[in-house]
Amino acid sequence: METNKVKVNIFGQTYTIKGDAPPEYILQLSDYVNGKMEEVSANIANASMTQVAILVALNIADEYFQVKKLKSGFDSAVEEKAQNLISMLDEGLIGDIFSRKDAIMQEQER
Repeated sequence: METNKVKVNIFGQTYTIKGDAPPEYILQLSDYVNGKMEEVSANIANASMTQVAILVALNIADEYFQVKKLKSGFDSAVEEKAQNLISMLDEGLIGDIFSRKDAIMQEQER
């Protein structure tokens, strides 16, 4: 993979970010973080850049854990539905096999 170098501006500071991700993605991430920094700093008077960054990190971590929890619930629901479908298929196939077996046995008895 190609390593990309992208200059980004976050909260008035320019950073050069190196990574394998496409430059557009890196810019999207930096725009998101910059927006969060501006949002937090607008709500807290006289906060240092470090304080703002810590609060933003906590907010983003909270978002991450909320999404992770939703995904886990979704994964569990999908797994349960898949198991139900498999059971229904198994029951249907087994029932069909027994019906065919009974029909064959009745034919053989004649």
